Amino acid sequence: MVDRNELFENLKNWILQLPSVTQAAHRFGGTEFQVEGLEFMHHHGPSFLDIRLSKSDQSAVLKNGAALPHRFSPQAGWVSFRLEKAEDLDPAKKLIQLAYENARISMKTLGTRRSQSKLA
Repeated sequence: MVDRNELFENLKNWILQLPSVTQAAHRFGGTEFQVEGLEFMHHHGPSFLDIRLSKSDQSAVLKNGAALPHRFSPQAGWVSFRLEKAEDLDPAKKLIQLAYENARISMKTLGTRRSQSKLA
């Protein structure tokens, strides 16, 4: 039998080794993961992950069945993923990596805009 808590701890340790990632309490329970203050993923229990993707990535992963539609915020790029067995770790990491990269790009773009507005 697979210990979902152990699977999630493995995943959490992997997420926290990504550059600039921090964790915080999520407003609806669980833990959220942020890059430079921008949330890119949170979880509800050890097996239910909510991951924020770009709209194009969201469309692609929903179309190919790599993720589930998010219950409440699909319009914002969120998808859900069930972490139930060891074989789910790699697909989860791929989705989280996409979300992480999108969040980093968003924060870099925001930082550039802020710098430019200060110069103007």
